[in-house]
Amino acid sequence: MCSPVSGVVGGIVKWTNHFIEYNKQHKNPNIDIEYFDFSRKINGQKISNRIVKAYRAFVDYSRLIFDAKKQIERYEGDIIHITTPASFLLVKDIILLKIARQRGLKSILHFHFGRIPDLFAQKNWEYKLLVRALALADKVIVIDNKSHETLTRAGYKNIKFLPNPLTPAIGTIIRENASIVRQERKIVFAGHVIPTKGVFELVEACKQIPDIKVRMLGFVSDEMRSQLRQAAGENSETWLDIVGEQNYETTITEMLSAGVFVLPTYTEGFPNVILESMACACPIVTTNVGAIPEMLDIAHGFNHGICVKPKDVEGLKTAIEKMLCQRNYALQCGLNARKRVAEQYSMPIVWDKLTGIWKSLNN
Repeated sequence: MCSPVSGVVGGIVKWTNHFIEYNKQHKNPNIDIEYFDFSRKINGQKISNRIVKAYRAFVDYSRLIFDAKKQIERYEGDIIHITTPASFLLVKDIILLKIARQRGLKSILHFHFGRIPDLFAQKNWEYKLLVRALALADKVIVIDNKSHETLTRAGYKNIKFLPNPLTPAIGTIIRENASIVRQERKIVFAGHVIPTKGVFELVEACKQIPDIKVRMLGFVSDEMRSQLRQAAGENSETWLDIVGEQNYETTITEMLSAGVFVLPTYTEGFPNVILESMACACPIVTTNVGAIPEMLDIAHGFNHGICVKPKDVEGLKTAIEKMLCQRNYALQCGLNARKRVAEQYSMPIVWDKLTGIWKSLNN
């Protein structure tokens, strides 16, 4: 398993650690997993200079590829499973897939992003790298149905759909904090506090809504904090709290007390924070990107949460106000979401699907 286990690679880090922990607790005697940690030494989000950021990324990933090459060359197993957010890291994926092929290993390329339909429409440089990687992998895993449909229509026969799982650990946290009361006018955001997560749209929408408290959880640079304060306007300290990075349990307890959980992101794969907010029975307002509409079953109505278009401040404001003002509806959405996440995305269900993909490569 070539995947990061630390750092700020978002959902991939969470995905990897969830499976490491579950595998420890539910060891399958027929499956032995070795992990190669593809975590960077440097947090690129903390580097403001683009040239320095690019140079550090090149140095870090060159080192990781070299180390991975040595490990693959002496690996005595059957399969190499590579997780990837794509973009320029597809170069890394292509190199590792070629090494695996030279060693006679079966390979899985696991895409943790939801932009495949866009790339096939744009046919840009990233698309060209994507196609090269697809040709080298024995199996390809995608995390949303739109990506699966796009690749299947393009003629690929080796595509598997696998949703991200909800970690079992969240159940313990929820049970231990059963006394937490949901605060009707409290809005919680959790994620990297960067423009593409829709944080400026969230501020613009919320500063028009009276009598609310907004809490932003997640890594935030000093520059972003300053820009958000400026966008929020005078007296923003009375309603906007840019909390910064928090541990997992604190994030979950914040969700348990949220009147509305909001993620107005521009692009996603299969976001863990949506799974987690569903498990916490949060009323959810988010955007119709990546796998989010599938997660909330939007095809059958807004019964599990509300999706709006990215960058639509007015639509975001209207959706938040609906959740704040129609509390019976909002709370029922939360209960519906909690039921759905348990039935569709629990770790045992997803684990069985993943191990089935591994086994299929040896049949």
